[in-house]
Amino acid sequence: MPLHHYIEQYFQNHPHARVKGVPISSNEKKPKILKVEDTFIQSTTNQIPIRIYTPDEEDDYYPLFLFFPGGGFINGDIGSYDTSCRLLSSLSGYKVIVVNYRFSPDYPAPSAFQDCYFATQWVMKHAHDLGGRTNDVVIGGPSAGGNLATMVVLKSIITGEFQLAKQVLQYPITDLDVQIKGSEYQSRELYNGKYGVDITKSHADFIHHMQSDIPSESPIFVDHQYLAKMPKTLIFTAEYDPLCDEGELYAEKLKRAGVQVRLVRFDGNIHGFMQSFPGSPDYMRGYDITAEFLNND
Repeated sequence: MPLHHYIEQYFQNHPHARVKGVPISSNEKKPKILKVEDTFIQSTTNQIPIRIYTPDEEDDYYPLFLFFPGGGFINGDIGSYDTSCRLLSSLSGYKVIVVNYRFSPDYPAPSAFQDCYFATQWVMKHAHDLGGRTNDVVIGGPSAGGNLATMVVLKSIITGEFQLAKQVLQYPITDLDVQIKGSEYQSRELYNGKYGVDITKSHADFIHHMQSDIPSESPIFVDHQYLAKMPKTLIFTAEYDPLCDEGELYAEKLKRAGVQVRLVRFDGNIHGFMQSFPGSPDYMRGYDITAEFLNND
């Protein structure tokens, strides 16, 4: 279908955003929740800031959603995702824990992955203290955050250290190769540099996983034996996102491996739509689908 008219109008008014990206919207009305807490996790080398969102109902037990923000194509700090995390928490009833991991150019790979994996270890170890349970921890994020989430799941499968209940991947980076011309992914050739994502000019290199004891740099090339052990998965793609095809191929590979996967393509939309253009139909539809996925077995 055609690009949504409000997105096309935005790019007509902000042509530089076609390459530099659409900023995350932070001015919309924020959903009410019970509380927001800022704290940090002390790793062996550094402090990892986290923010914890508790839903608008006091309860004895909360399922936990470990959320990794984007950082390759969707720029912004932990505060930029405040509305997103409030929506996730209020609609699903989950306690959302956002990890403010280190990224480039100040902190080269594998700093981002190390922070995300350590934070996941910490959450699993302290699930009871957080009001949750180790058997009900979900992981996910948008773009580079989706990549980091699924690679944390992969390492947990390899090590057997812990088991995550589900993963939620919003327009994830699944192939770290930056080839555009002649790429096997048609969406790269059609849409790169046109609708807010230019793969060749991003900082996505910070998510490379060398020295992380993972047998593949890109989740899309992970062996079938590991993919088969992935948890139930929700993947969003956007029609005009250059990452669309690789996200959908990753979903297909997971399905072939026997994983329960729900793949939803948002036609007429672009990378980052769940952080931009608040009030649009797809914006809220994405959060509603996520809440439904989180609360269904």
